[in-house]
Amino acid sequence: MKTLNLLAAAALMLSAALSPIPASAAETIQIKTVNGVATCPDGYQGTPLRAADEDPFLSPSNAALILIDYQPPILQGVRNIDHEELINNTTGVIKTAVIYDIPIIFSHVAVGLNGYDPMIEELRELAPNAVLIDRTNVNAWEEPEFVAAVEATGRKKLIMGGLWADVCLAYPAIEAEMAGYDVYVPEDAVGSISQLSHENGKRRMIEAGVEPITWNVVPAELQRDHVRTDKLKDVTRVFMEHLFKVDPDTTW
Repeated sequence: MKTLNLLAAAALMLSAALSPIPASAAETIQIKTVNGVATCPDGYQGTPLRAADEDPFLSPSNAALILIDYQPPILQGVRNIDHEELINNTTGVIKTAVIYDIPIIFSHVAVGLNGYDPMIEELRELAPNAVLIDRTNVNAWEEPEFVAAVEATGRKKLIMGGLWADVCLAYPAIEAEMAGYDVYVPEDAVGSISQLSHENGKRRMIEAGVEPITWNVVPAELQRDHVRTDKLKDVTRVFMEHLFKVDPDTTW
């Protein structure tokens, strides 16, 4: 029963069609609530998608995902969150970005410089088409190739994660805000060497305008309207596997 309730909750929260409908159609085909229950007339496709530059929230047309320094030796220094949970949550974010086909940038540090271990392979394999940038700078925003890759996405809302939060994430997140981007950090998909360092990094970022979120906000916000169905099964699977921690193959 509990599993069924989780499935029902996920199905209600998820479903995503990315094709906007004309405003005129939205004006004439609307739902109506009677006695607390909405009736969806034939042809109803939900509210129109907002233009990328007019939407105050993350959407498939205005967002990009950037993950910085998810490398084995850097992960080993993380002490404020369980490593397995961090990887699980980061996996959920990456899978969501792939489902909604938003641009993805991965960046690791010092691989070419001194053979430092590259990005964690199990994460990199989730998005084989992601742009991968190797750096020497601790602050990715001081690396021209990195900034050029961000600019090339054409997106102004950046979902940004990194290890560690107070160093390799905080610096470019703050700089991106200064450059006019809106930065969203899924806090449960990042880590630091201690809770104190995490809180210090978080404070600096928030003061610069960065918005802290949790990873489950990403699929929910990209999905938005419950009537959309194109991405329903894929994104429901992400929620089942990585948020509710149940096997969708045994519950559907």
